[in-house]
Amino acid sequence: MRRLAIIALAVLTAGGAHAASAEVRYVDPDQFSDAGQDPRTREEVRLGLTAHLQKLAGQLPATQSLEFEVLDIDLAGEMKPFHRAGPDVRVMRGTADWPHVKLRYTLREGNRVVTTGEERVSDMNYLMSRHFVDAREGDALRYEKRMLSTWFLERFGLQSRSAKR
Repeated sequence: MRRLAIIALAVLTAGGAHAASAEVRYVDPDQFSDAGQDPRTREEVRLGLTAHLQKLAGQLPATQSLEFEVLDIDLAGEMKPFHRAGPDVRVMRGTADWPHVKLRYTLREGNRVVTTGEERVSDMNYLMSRHFVDAREGDALRYEKRMLSTWFLERFGLQSRSAKR
């Protein structure tokens, strides 16, 4: 697991020869399980996940492109009321509150479809894993981003390419 974290960090911070593009669409976001009930929070979630998926896709060769359709989002933790006048608070216990994102993807090389699929990406151990994220860093989507980074490395084979070097 530690080796995967080291490889992932190297891949994510590498620059230069890669620059694939990514398009991210959200399908019926008003029906998502949990992506922020108020429109401002919902938009922050969408902007954060879009930027992260585009950053991940940027690690692929420039000749490739990715299309994502996000079908559902359930953020880590559960929303709990904090004060009558204050905002709600997201509480994370590590029980049945793990994050998941359901998405469809299409990887293209030029006009040719390389692979396509639909998956429910989740991380049941989101509070136990130490790679990719420091809980003190303050990113509200840190668990979801780590989960998507791990999935991306496994799905698109970047781990095996890095290991061959």
